[in-house]
Amino acid sequence: MSKPYKTVSVCGCGWLGLALAENLANNGFGVSGSKRTDAAARALSHQGIQGVVYDIYDDNTEDEASSLFSNDVFVANIPPGRQTFEREKFVTAMKTLVDRAKAGGTKQFIFISTTSVYGSAMGKIVESTLCEPDTESGKAHHDIERYVLAQFPDGGVVLRFSGLVGDTRHPAKHMAGRTGIANGHDPVNLIHREDCIQAISAIIHQQSGGETFHLSALAHPSRREFYRWAAGEMGLVQPEFIEDGGEGKWISPDYTVQHLGLSLRYSSPYDMPLPELI
Repeated sequence: MSKPYKTVSVCGCGWLGLALAENLANNGFGVSGSKRTDAAARALSHQGIQGVVYDIYDDNTEDEASSLFSNDVFVANIPPGRQTFEREKFVTAMKTLVDRAKAGGTKQFIFISTTSVYGSAMGKIVESTLCEPDTESGKAHHDIERYVLAQFPDGGVVLRFSGLVGDTRHPAKHMAGRTGIANGHDPVNLIHREDCIQAISAIIHQQSGGETFHLSALAHPSRREFYRWAAGEMGLVQPEFIEDGGEGKWISPDYTVQHLGLSLRYSSPYDMPLPELI
């Protein structure tokens, strides 16, 4: 292993990125983090993070963001916008991001992706399962994954997360009271933010490269069983599911957990704290 990485850029300091940047800063890394406005970037300094203004769609932020592309590690954590997502525009912007990191001397490029790249695959899903995305977002992420690994053959890492949970974020809140929800017997694939951060930290410390990982909790209860339980625990109206469809898919985290030496804090969705409702 070469000299330990000392500096990290977290591009996209939102719900996951900010928590990751704070964790890395608290563990001795020099951390730069990006936000899309001056005020938000300045606020990062209170967490010991060098705030940088950067927007993948705004050419005017490129000069200001030069310091973002000169660190040892670059973590690209930029989900596509849900309301105005344009696949080709997003992919092109992200490829430009990869190119800038490569030109800036980045040694390790970690792309935060999604298990939606597996599309409608059924049964046990491992990292080598064929990707056949069936959504625009899934297709975009798969295109970017391949580009990252091609541009960084020795230092590129793709990390696919299943459904994200943590703090006030929990899908049960959006399921409550709904009826006629399809695929009630399908497995739940969730991962807690703290375990996501643990995985990214391990990838940085181990200087992984040329790898594809994915992560989910070890346990996969059915959607009907888990979301009805969670709604009940939160005092919400329990959702009603239709018991239709195939066997669903369950994301096996075994390879990633073993390879990175992880001990998941929340190995089951039932262990993940439920948000308090205000």
